[in-house]
Amino acid sequence: MKRKIFTIATLFTLLFCSVSMMSQEWEFFMDVYADYPYSRSFTDAIELHDGSIIVNSPFTLPIEDHISVPHPGLVKLSVDGDELTRVNYFRPAYCSISYNQIIENKDGDLFTLMTYSPDHERLSENYFKNFENPPTDAILGLYKLDDELNIVESYEHYIPIDTTESVSNDPLVSMMPNEICGRLYLFTSFIDNNGDIVGSFFKCPTLHSPNQAENDSMFFFKMNFEGEILQMKGIECLTGHGDYWRHRGHCMLETDSHYILYQTLGYNSYNFSFRPSGEALYFDKNLNFIDRKAINQPGFTMPHFSPLECLSVVRSKHNTVYLTSVASSTVNCNSYHYNDTRLYEIDDNIDNSTDLLPIVNYINRGTSYSQEEQPLNNGIVLKEDNTLIFAQNWDLGDYYGDSWIVIEHLSENFQTISELYYTSGEDGNFMAANSIVLTKEEDLLLVGVGNDLDKDKSWCFVTKFPASTFLSIEEAHAHGLKAAIAYPNPGGDVMNIRTSLRDCTLQVYDMQGRMVHQQEITDDVTSVDASGWSSGTYIWKLTVNNEQLTVEEGKWVK
Repeated sequence: MKRKIFTIATLFTLLFCSVSMMSQEWEFFMDVYADYPYSRSFTDAIELHDGSIIVNSPFTLPIEDHISVPHPGLVKLSVDGDELTRVNYFRPAYCSISYNQIIENKDGDLFTLMTYSPDHERLSENYFKNFENPPTDAILGLYKLDDELNIVESYEHYIPIDTTESVSNDPLVSMMPNEICGRLYLFTSFIDNNGDIVGSFFKCPTLHSPNQAENDSMFFFKMNFEGEILQMKGIECLTGHGDYWRHRGHCMLETDSHYILYQTLGYNSYNFSFRPSGEALYFDKNLNFIDRKAINQPGFTMPHFSPLECLSVVRSKHNTVYLTSVASSTVNCNSYHYNDTRLYEIDDNIDNSTDLLPIVNYINRGTSYSQEEQPLNNGIVLKEDNTLIFAQNWDLGDYYGDSWIVIEHLSENFQTISELYYTSGEDGNFMAANSIVLTKEEDLLLVGVGNDLDKDKSWCFVTKFPASTFLSIEEAHAHGLKAAIAYPNPGGDVMNIRTSLRDCTLQVYDMQGRMVHQQEITDDVTSVDASGWSSGTYIWKLTVNNEQLTVEEGKWVK
């Protein structure tokens, strides 16, 4: 389903119908349960050479008494946002665990890179009980697809799950080796300057293991588009829970001399004299491990620290790296529930004399008492003029509360050019971006998921914003984006207005039209004392030109 983006509040009336619209300015929605009993999510996307879009759309098949795990799937959209086809790549007795990667080579051929793991979970000896002799090898596969997303060529490599050092004391290893077999996570890939696929996966123990939070070994591979593995190297890497890794697709890149993987440190046994937040692993062009350097998040003092999570990276045009991540709030650093988002510029030159990489610049986004997150797959893209688009998920609460997506256009020095807000529904909904993608014309694709606050509707979405949307308020409004937002909504004794607008006035009215508050906007966040207001609905407005022109307005409920 797609529609013109002028009236986002009409989402629910349009969710199950198709409405024609102008090309290059559209939204596509799909019910999470469109293929019931499967459920699906939209996690990432790429634009093909012909302008069509492939959406990574993993699906889960609910099985009683089992933890749901994803299987790979894709959805293809036209240049105008119409669904062309969708395919689920289900294999009996295997699960995907990780999300597949979408790749188009220089000849315009479409491929997907997948890993399949033996299908076992902790609540049953055999995840699919009709299989008496379940597999113990995992599969790393490259699959060539036709225009209908059908697999036309398969290149598969069978990988034994044989690195079991961290479960060696588990008696289940010898008692039931088939059931204890581990899993294979594919978490990043890209096409290097030679036109080959460079990627990484790790092995980890099964959920039976008392050390299930640990990865066992990490592998890096180089593969051509005939499916031949040109190089494969492995390193021991006990680094955090698999959830830190399995949904990541944009955490490795290439420099003139090296490949660099950026990773969380989490529960690692690190080789530094201090406890860092994360690290950069350096490899030569033959995938030989060269060095590792630490990354720290500023603002924390020992014993507190905040590991890099939900990270994604992009190379700048002046040979540094822009890195996004989530950080615990420095004010409430002991609480898991209060997160901020960060954007760093890091000097990752391998010749830096210290183990700690210098941070050239950074910005912190969020409030001390809310939960902000980075998109799971990718939250940063670089435009040709070296400006940045930086996406964040704001005020997620318990992951089902009112929330919105912040899209910032930043200069290369992290100065705000514009800041816009994407949400859905007049009374608020849960919204979360999983990835942002820049098209060849520098339009922006926003890929994510949402649900209404009553939890009776859940949907996946891809939204395409033209590049001009980020240049003016009028263009932003025309495509359903806001320049200011009030939160929390509903709220209590404090109403916050967040906006990058300046030289404007905030006015708040009750439903009888009486002004209850007025003040000038001078900061990114303006907090208004609402303790003396009666419970009910209020209208807020931001005005300019001596209160003659309203540039933004909305409802806030106390």
